[in-house]
Amino acid sequence: MMSKTTIMLVDDEEEARFLWEATVRRFGYEVIPLASGEEALRKLEALRPDLLLLDLNMPGMDGHEVCLQIKRQPRFARLPVIILTSSDDLNDKLYSFDEGADDYITKEMDPQEIEKRIKTVLRRYRQNLDSNPLTHLPGNNVIQREIQKYINEGRQFCVAYCDLDNFKAYNDRYGFMEGDRVIRFCADILSEAIHEAGNRDDFIGHIGGDDFVFITTPDKAEELCRLVVKKMDEGIVRFYNSEDAERGYIVAQSRQGERQRFPLVGISIAVVSNVRRPLRAPAEVSRIASELKKAAKQKEGSVYVFDQRKGD
Repeated sequence: MMSKTTIMLVDDEEEARFLWEATVRRFGYEVIPLASGEEALRKLEALRPDLLLLDLNMPGMDGHEVCLQIKRQPRFARLPVIILTSSDDLNDKLYSFDEGADDYITKEMDPQEIEKRIKTVLRRYRQNLDSNPLTHLPGNNVIQREIQKYINEGRQFCVAYCDLDNFKAYNDRYGFMEGDRVIRFCADILSEAIHEAGNRDDFIGHIGGDDFVFITTPDKAEELCRLVVKKMDEGIVRFYNSEDAERGYIVAQSRQGERQRFPLVGISIAVVSNVRRPLRAPAEVSRIASELKKAAKQKEGSVYVFDQRKGD
């Protein structure tokens, strides 16, 4: 059975929160009521709502700041946010859109209009959604469009293709549910690295399986790769039992059906850039990255390699 759409409702006033929750539940949605923007940001990753209803005027972080913080995170940049406001000030409403809000609802609106606005935002979100259901990161179509956008705009860029090493063996040993946890962990460390050392508008995508992409500027690329490798190697041990983690490998069947030792899951990163030669299409970027990944896979442990060849 398909699960209900989940809406996170954030309002610091208890009475208002209760009324909004009752209203939205009547529309057939699951509601997660929270009392502050700080709490919403802390719980966003674990709860993964389909939409946020966010009160504008709250103590601490107001709705504008919470919306901005959410939209700055690559994993949640496309998550729809509707601002709840009692303000009739046009500037407040326009400012909400500047911070990335998808719509606003005033507390005086008729319930039918409120329901229609929520449905419209959700429909628009789903029509445009091309994201991986496991990580909620943009999928392959969006990745291709993003690379093409950089090319069209004539900007210098680096596209880093990330692939987990020894992941099949891990899946065979621990099962698909634990494998999914490792994939989400990879998405997390990419987001963390970009948040710590990247640019505000850097891009992260999930091609599928254990393959990811991030796009950044040439001045940030190597530091981001170094940080991702460090986070992977330091954090992956917690996904193994103590015995496997201590000895640093697992025993599993190879693709040829033979029992052999596999090191802990690592990451290989192939970085393609248009700094040294022109790149004219996403397919060209993908082809070069595929060649680089083969070279990276020949090395032990987590590594990153940059394309050093010059154009004609």
